[in-house]
Amino acid sequence: MRDILNFVRSLGKTSIEVYEWKEADIRRQRLPNSPDFGKLTKQQPDLAFNGWGLAHAIVKADYLNRRNLTMPGLGFLLQADNLIDFRTSPIQLKVGASKALNDFSLTSLAGRVGQGLAILYGHHLGLNFNAHLSSHVQSLSAGSPGAMHKGEKMADFLFSNCSKTVLIESKGSFTLEKNCPTKIKSVLKDALTKQVDPWMGYLQPTPHNGYVVYSCLREGSWAPSALSIVDPNGDDGKAADVPFRSEQVIRENYGAWLRAMGLSQAAERLTRQYGTAVEEEFDAQPVKTEFLVYEHGGREFAVVAEPYNWYPFHFYDRPAVGIDLAVLKAIASAIKTSGLALAEQLADLPAQLSAPQESCSIFPDGSVFGLPNARRWRYHTVRL
Repeated sequence: MRDILNFVRSLGKTSIEVYEWKEADIRRQRLPNSPDFGKLTKQQPDLAFNGWGLAHAIVKADYLNRRNLTMPGLGFLLQADNLIDFRTSPIQLKVGASKALNDFSLTSLAGRVGQGLAILYGHHLGLNFNAHLSSHVQSLSAGSPGAMHKGEKMADFLFSNCSKTVLIESKGSFTLEKNCPTKIKSVLKDALTKQVDPWMGYLQPTPHNGYVVYSCLREGSWAPSALSIVDPNGDDGKAADVPFRSEQVIRENYGAWLRAMGLSQAAERLTRQYGTAVEEEFDAQPVKTEFLVYEHGGREFAVVAEPYNWYPFHFYDRPAVGIDLAVLKAIASAIKTSGLALAEQLADLPAQLSAPQESCSIFPDGSVFGLPNARRWRYHTVRL
């Protein structure tokens, strides 16, 4: 815990360059000889974030994938301390980081960072909620429309802002030293044609866009770290047969965060009404759950009150996983009342927090991850 705290206290504001590709160039058979990256792409404003935000996104990505919860989010912080320099802008790898791990470990960590940056980019697009596409498809019952696609390659995430849906596939690299057009195009095209295109046709209703987000983190002596983006528009597909709706994305978004908070059965209760498979040991009735609540920036946030932490001030110096109390109450109402749309209850959720967030990350969905910046707590009980 001391190592984690020493690291997270040093997390600072950073950014990464963003370059958008034309869809037509990505779909070409091959690029012209001696391709020029600057002419093939349009540089967008840098994606700004802090280390807490990236850690928050990676923790969330871990718990969105219900088939694989073997990657504890906090473990990323310990690995990242030796590999990623969050104190520079643009963000960069520390010297020698690209050779510090074996190939499998490096690829795995680069992929997780890529997923985290894709979530941050989704927020940048104004998409507050996201679900893991594979977990969503796996939840479909056998014989239901779309169930036959379970074994196919899929994009990573479904994003929603209640009125708009977007499909995003993430890729990540720690070894590409510069913006090589041919290599980047190859990655983007492969992901676009094999993981995004098919699912733009399968999903009903068709998503508005289907992005591929390729993050390349680089060491200081290389070119600056960068995101390469391609975003084909959606077309109404006649063969669309995988049902999903924004309400399902929102519920799975919060189901993942409830799991991160240690409330797995509450997560099942939240998502079960919209097609999620129910585990054998699942308890269908809400139970009283006690939280510690603190105030920050005019809003109240809730953290699960663990039995072994009955002194509230213990939470001040340990990373906490929590959620806006108003969101928590809306989730409780959605669990209690069958058919009550969570989206309607969250219509007035603040999109951003104006108060400083140096010691934590607060996402647009109201989830919070970091060191609570408060000494005063109160107890609150919610049935989930």
